[in-house]
Amino acid sequence: MTTAGDENLPDPAEDSFSLEDHLRRLRQVQLYMMHMDMVHPVDSPMEYLAPNLREHILWLKEQEENGVLFLSGANAAGEDWDGSGTAIIRASSLEAAAAISDTEPFHRAGLRVNTVHGWQLNEGTIRLSFSLFADTISLD
Repeated sequence: MTTAGDENLPDPAEDSFSLEDHLRRLRQVQLYMMHMDMVHPVDSPMEYLAPNLREHILWLKEQEENGVLFLSGANAAGEDWDGSGTAIIRASSLEAAAAISDTEPFHRAGLRVNTVHGWQLNEGTIRLSFSLFADTISLD
């Protein structure tokens, strides 16, 4: 499946592909990466975060509804999770992103320390599938 504008992207398999072509055509969508790290290690992160979990989820929902939250999730490898997370957010500047980060409930409660860095979305593939009959959506 292609979208409008894809026909203008260079094909890296072609001999005429050049690094300059690729760099010129990067998407360069300015976003911000919010690292949410635990203040200190804990034995049971979910139990430790539980008193503020509802507020955190409502905060994420609000950020998503307001168009701020692009992606978010736990920094986990299977069952191995230390309680930290990462979110990619939309903001007008690094300072605005930091101000948004300061409102996150785990950070406000002193359970996590949030740091924000600029992050540019340049390339990649997102596959979104809708099955209308089964009423399912998948993101690969």
